[in-house]
Amino acid sequence: MVCPVCGETLDLEGYEAGDLLDCEAYGAVLRLLSDGTLEVVELPEEEKEPLWGLSAYGEGEEAVLVFSDGTLEEEVRVPKAALGDALRRLEEGVGEEPPKEAEDEPNLEPDYLTVHLESDQGVLALRRVVFPGAQDLLEFTLPSGSVYELPFRQVLALLRPILL
Repeated sequence: MVCPVCGETLDLEGYEAGDLLDCEAYGAVLRLLSDGTLEVVELPEEEKEPLWGLSAYGEGEEAVLVFSDGTLEEEVRVPKAALGDALRRLEEGVGEEPPKEAEDEPNLEPDYLTVHLESDQGVLALRRVVFPGAQDLLEFTLPSGSVYELPFRQVLALLRPILL
């Protein structure tokens, strides 16, 4: 079963109809219904502040991503269509190669999905870091070599309106 809010896979073993459960990845409170579906009881509080480390805006057919570590700002321009496609593929779990999975049991290492796209400065790598039971991260490796790691769902919420 998957969370109806964020799509994260949930383990419902031991839960019965009427039980409440938390989506740890997104923070939603869900109720298991008698037909086996999940009902959203409470959504997490919306972020009041902008996403720290990333701001973005649209300029024609390009999305302008501005990354900051508090002292340095780096701007990268990518085609909106390419960025939208890359984010969609990462959300669907389709990277350029199968997810990297650890060999240990239980899975103690995160899985990775990677997509590359061309920017105005070179190749921009987007890597979704998936660790069961935790919030997914989106790692941006800029053409300059800088790496920024941000919450995946918050990045989607920031970028979707720009990509429309």
